[in-house]
Order: sequence, then structure tokens, then C-alpha cells
Amino acid sequence: MLKRTKNAISSTKGESYVFVCVIVLFISALVSVAIMYMGLMAQVQIQKRDVKIKLDNCITEYAVEAFDSLKQGESLESVIDLNKLRQNAFEELGFRSNEESYAYPNGNCTMSRPTVRALSGNGFGLTASYTASFAVIWGGRRFANLEVPITVTSYYKTK
Repeated sequence: MLKRTKNAISSTKGESYVFVCVIVLFISALVSVAIMYMGLMAQVQIQKRDVKIKLDNCITEYAVEAFDSLKQGESLESVIDLNKLRQNAFEELGFRSNEESYAYPNGNCTMSRPTVRALSGNGFGLTASYTASFAVIWGGRRFANLEVPITVTSYYKTK
């Protein structure tokens, strides 16, 4: 078997080109799938970073409101309303009260309605857990959706 393969590869009749073409096609398909995978993972990281920025923005705005109230003489416990913070997070992430998913304007991702938990203790923060759905497109055809569970946390520590 090995001797026949070696003779076919070293043949000058043109038979060896078929084997080389098959190898080149296989390697190019493998590289194409690897590039597609890297692109999808980059999209996941970009989407996760976008949600982290939005949660950080929500926490920062809320911290400014809370500490402005503290300057006016109110106590920290009466100023920090974790339910209001959670509602602000939903609005910041683009969800209205009854929406179950949010499609990004560029069309590459759909985000399910997150489970937002408020964190407290030596500060305040938010944790959002959700599923992001990315379309798997290869060769111009849509094959499936990649469902990625993501958890993002943003926390403001008081000093």
C-alpha cells in the first residue's frame, strides 16, 4: 500500500496531482473553519466587552447619584436602592419591560434577556447572566447558531 502510494506520488503521468489537490483542498477547508472559529470567538469577546462597558456605565451613573445624595446628608443605606439599580441595568442593556431578546444593530448577535442580580457588601454592583446567539456562516451559507452562556460582573467598592 505504501509502495503504491509512493509510486503514485512520484508518477509523471498526472496521477500524483490528484493526491496533491485532495490534500490542498483538505488543508484549505481546515484553515477556513479555523478562521471562522476565531472570528466567532472574537465576536463573543466583543459582545462580552460591550455588556461589561454598559454595566460599568450604569454602576458609575448610579454611584454619582448616590454620592451626590450622601453629600446632601442622607445615609448610605437609604440612598442605595438595589432594585432601581437592576432596572437601570435592563434599560442600559437595551431591554424594555417585556422584551425577551435584543438583536444588535449590526446583526451578528442576539442577546437573551439577562438575569440581573444586584450585589452588595462593601459597595454595590451587578451581575448579568445571559445567552448570546451567533450565526455560524461558512461559505455564504448559514449552518447553525452558536449559543454561548455569558456572565458579566461590574462592582463598585466603597472606600
